[in-house]
Formats: sequence, structure tokens, C-alpha cells
Amino acid sequence: LDIFLLYREIFLPRFRAMRERIEDRAKKQGARWKRTPFIVSCAVLYFCMVCPLLVTSNLCHGLGMGMSTTATANGMTKSLENMLRTSILASLLGFVLGALGDINKSIGKAIQGEDQLITWGIFRFFRHPNYTGEVIGWVSSCLSAFLAVAWYTAGTCSGVKESLAIWRGKAPYLILSVLGAMGISFVLGTATAGLEFRQKEKYGEMKE
Repeated sequence: LDIFLLYREIFLPRFRAMRERIEDRAKKQGARWKRTPFIVSCAVLYFCMVCPLLVTSNLCHGLGMGMSTTATANGMTKSLENMLRTSILASLLGFVLGALGDINKSIGKAIQGEDQLITWGIFRFFRHPNYTGEVIGWVSSCLSAFLAVAWYTAGTCSGVKESLAIWRGKAPYLILSVLGAMGISFVLGTATAGLEFRQKEKYGEMKE
């Protein structure tokens, strides 16, 4: 994402102009310190979004994407492990989809022109592949945190009391994970609605 944003800043004038408009609007609202609540809220959201990774990295030592790491485990543990792998893979594929959407759109705009509607490539299958991919990625990441705790407790804990202790210990991170997934989904949903409105105004009469 950082590489794409750098590329966008250097090579795409329309995004530089958009950033400058945002900066000008912020300056009209007053001093930079007045933006502190917004900056702090973004920082909190980003921390919440990273919480699933903190949980999975802490509990999933040695978990690979190949054969089961719990050869002697019961059926439930193996099922949870497969579900965890699937959720992690879905998260990765979601972010790849988002990246492909951005790349596809950038190439399309460079070839067809800045004002052209892109309908080829990944856009043949997804209306907003970048936003769709991010929602899939972040929601799957959140789900992975819950599955990681369930898999770990099923495979290592000898009783209900021990399992509950681990769930209680991870509960703050799990709650923040849910808030992060909900928060970023709301942000992306709002952005999608705004983009839909602008595209309808600009391309509403096109058959595509």
C-alpha cells in the first residue's frame, strides 16, 4: 500500500491535486492541532486493525499452510486448524484483490485516459475490487484471531478452566479486533457510497 501511495503521489497528477484540495480544506478549518481528534481516532482504528495479527502471531507458532501440525490432535482441533488456515488465506487473497484493483485501475487510466471508466480486467468481476478486497482482508483477519484462540485452546488446554483463562486473556484484543473490522468496513462502505455517487454523475449515461 505504501509503495502504491508513493507511486500515486509521484506519477499521478490527479491524486496530487486531490491531496492538495484536502490540505487546503484542512487549513481553512484552522490550525493543525484542531485535526488532533481525527489523527488520534485514525491511530486507534489502525491499532484495532492490527490486533488480530498480534493474537495469531502469539498463538500460531509453527502453523504452516501445508500438512497439519497437530498429527495427534482430535477431529475438532484439526477442523479448527483447517478453518484457521482458510481464514488466513482469505485475508491474504483479499489484500491481493485490493492491490490488483488499484494496479488495474492505474494501468487503465494511463492507457485510456484519466476520465475513462475502467471496465476490463478485474473490474469485469468486481465493481470496486480495491474496497471489496480490503473488506474481505480485514474481516477475515478478525475471524482468524478468534479461530486462533479456539484452535490453540482445543489443542493445548486440558480443561474448561484453562481454556476460559486463555479466552479471558485474549478478550481485549478480540474485542478491539471486532471494532477494527467494523470501523474499517464502515470507512470503506462510506467511501464506496461516495464513489458510486460521483461515478453515477460522471458516467451515468454510459451502457457499462
